[in-house]
Amino acid sequence: MVDWIKMSLCRWKLFHYSLPLTEPLYLLGHEMHERTGLILRLNDGNDGTSVGDNFGEGEIAPLSGMQPETLSEAENQIGDYLSGNCLPVTCSTSLFRSVNFGLDMALRTMFQSPNVSKFHSLKETAGNDPKPSKTDFTGQIFPVNGLAVGSGTVLEMECEELRNGGFKAVKLKVGRSTIQQDIERVRLARKILGDEIPLRLDANRAWEWDDAVKFAEAVQDFNIEYCEEPLLDSNKLEQLHLQTGMPLALDETLWYAPTPKADAPAKHVSLSGIRALILKPGILGGWNNTKMWIEHAQKYGIHCVLSSCFESGLGLNWIAFMANELLSEQFPAGLDTSKWFEQDLIEPRFLIQNGNYVFPDSWPKSKDTFLEIISEGTCEIGDLD
Repeated sequence: MVDWIKMSLCRWKLFHYSLPLTEPLYLLGHEMHERTGLILRLNDGNDGTSVGDNFGEGEIAPLSGMQPETLSEAENQIGDYLSGNCLPVTCSTSLFRSVNFGLDMALRTMFQSPNVSKFHSLKETAGNDPKPSKTDFTGQIFPVNGLAVGSGTVLEMECEELRNGGFKAVKLKVGRSTIQQDIERVRLARKILGDEIPLRLDANRAWEWDDAVKFAEAVQDFNIEYCEEPLLDSNKLEQLHLQTGMPLALDETLWYAPTPKADAPAKHVSLSGIRALILKPGILGGWNNTKMWIEHAQKYGIHCVLSSCFESGLGLNWIAFMANELLSEQFPAGLDTSKWFEQDLIEPRFLIQNGNYVFPDSWPKSKDTFLEIISEGTCEIGDLD
């Protein structure tokens, strides 16, 4: 149970944002030209005119094809939730996961100290006490997984830039071309990247059985670290691994499993062929659910890769922080999506240097110039023991 000290007044504002993309993004059958979402800002300042130490922001940005709720539905839900008499410090399972992610982020950053390296003192439910924050957080780096999506000369240029940019791992999107074209794309990527840079593949459940087998057998000699969700039918993943030896990773399968119970992420899928779990906190619902999956994976010796849902730099910084806090090893995170944004909500914008994200000297805040206020109000929030 949560221990309460007192109730205090919390002022909140809900904003809408829209960030144009540098080029159209094709994701799970949807074409995007801009990224839209919500920013929830919490502030316990009594006068409401300044940002005090207890200030937090969270990003709520459901993505078509990945989450069932629309942005409008998420907006209505968080508005109704904030209009209640009391804002609890633990999020509700009745909320959309994108809403839980943003609310959780706002609450946790609200309780940060002025020094980012001494972040959050939230006490969670019994048995889920947070891991103490790492010291000397400012200036730390976290490796990032470079992302390549092109073909032919475009892919060649992408891979050269990622190699020269110091990325320690590269993920190549497959499953959008013919099998033979994807095989040649993997061959080209490996040739340019060399043998030292791990190559990850992401098929987004693109293939039926025969195509997946053909592809897996053809890339056996290209030293693939893993392939995410190659099969439309995830129940055949173990069979694919046994037949072809391809190392696999789970992503979409986890979206439909609320917790890592014995019959999840899919009761017919053996974890023996799984090399990594791709954990998207925006889909899983925030800190606690992500932490549960990490602990589940550790029991089986499986790596965890924290990844984005094309959040703005504000959300990307938070996911990088989660990875830095919750993972026992720095497995390159999927945060290279920031390069698709013409502008960012934060200044300086989320940037990757030499294949790493360098944590800022101060906690980033969204700029009002990119925000359109939707609603605002006050509620009570509990301080924790």
